[in-house]
Amino acid sequence: MRIGIDARLYHQTGVGRYIRNLIEELSQIDIKNDYFVYLRRKEFNEFSPPNIRWHKRLADIPWHTVKEQYAMPRVLLADKLDIAHFTYFNVPVLYPKKYILTIHDLIVDHFDTGRASTLPMVLYKAKRLGYRFSIARGIKRAETIVAISETTKQEIIDHYKVPSKRIRVTYDALDRSFANTLRSHHPKKYYTFQYVLYVGNAYPHKNLERTLLAFKKIKRNKPDYKLVLAGDDKYFYPRLKDVAQKHGIGSDVVFFGEANDEQLINLYTFSSCLVFPSLMEGFGLPTLEALSCGKIPVISDIPVFREIWGKDLPFFDPYHFEAIADRILGVLDMNSKLYRGIVTKASRRLSKYSWKKTAFQTRELYEYVFNGKV
Repeated sequence: MRIGIDARLYHQTGVGRYIRNLIEELSQIDIKNDYFVYLRRKEFNEFSPPNIRWHKRLADIPWHTVKEQYAMPRVLLADKLDIAHFTYFNVPVLYPKKYILTIHDLIVDHFDTGRASTLPMVLYKAKRLGYRFSIARGIKRAETIVAISETTKQEIIDHYKVPSKRIRVTYDALDRSFANTLRSHHPKKYYTFQYVLYVGNAYPHKNLERTLLAFKKIKRNKPDYKLVLAGDDKYFYPRLKDVAQKHGIGSDVVFFGEANDEQLINLYTFSSCLVFPSLMEGFGLPTLEALSCGKIPVISDIPVFREIWGKDLPFFDPYHFEAIADRILGVLDMNSKLYRGIVTKASRRLSKYSWKKTAFQTRELYEYVFNGKV
């Protein structure tokens, strides 16, 4: 087979980790198929095909653009692919051949990020409608759809009336690069103070404004604690700084910025816990990272986290800042034996999530699609 992988988001967080890990594992388990990896210019210059069956192609075409719709099909068709794999919901709707589509989440259907757009609101709304059309069209025409959790699968069924049999679940897992770095890296302590850590961007569904209110309550009981936020975006984090100042905790919230794997390991290792307060997620990779560093993730009581973690982690109602604060305080007050027990029990679930397993399942899907079995 000739298989194309749209890897234009190769260096992005979340989706990028999915793409990088999938390519690495597929290159090790598949010795008979030919792969074509489509990359933006920066990634194209940096990417080295893992073996002779892998080929890179320049596709310096921005996602979510009109150009993507007419230019990307031409690039793909030039390689006479048997199957294209679109690793994000932005499918070029004019592409006429077989493809599978990975949906990581349907957050775009639930949360409006128009405040972060530089476009006039009317144009932003039009672009958002374009997203919705692209998703709906992409889902309708896909040979099969990959969801990264059962929760996301159910969302696709509910929103787009897709038969369950057309959707396969392949889970995310701990990033291989992160795991390799963890094995060799000697953690470095950045701060002398104790802190609760958050890792991720600051988009509205991440629920960080309520988390700031929760931390204000935590400060009454734990005045020496700080909240460290590791992540970056051009709009929401600067806005969050203003919110922290407004609530009188500006000096107690540390905006670390974007962190690489070594920095993340440093931050996780010396934190008291991770708080992950999202209102919605597709999977939630920071929870795996925190546990691998021996720290408890304190998490939202949302369907995907119940699916991934069962009853093994401390949950809170993400819509009430008092509940967030109380659950975090409960973890901060734990004795070391109870804390280690929770980490040990929850960590047993990590082995369930494997990129190798995901790669085998994905290769199997390619074969099914090629042979007309799905």
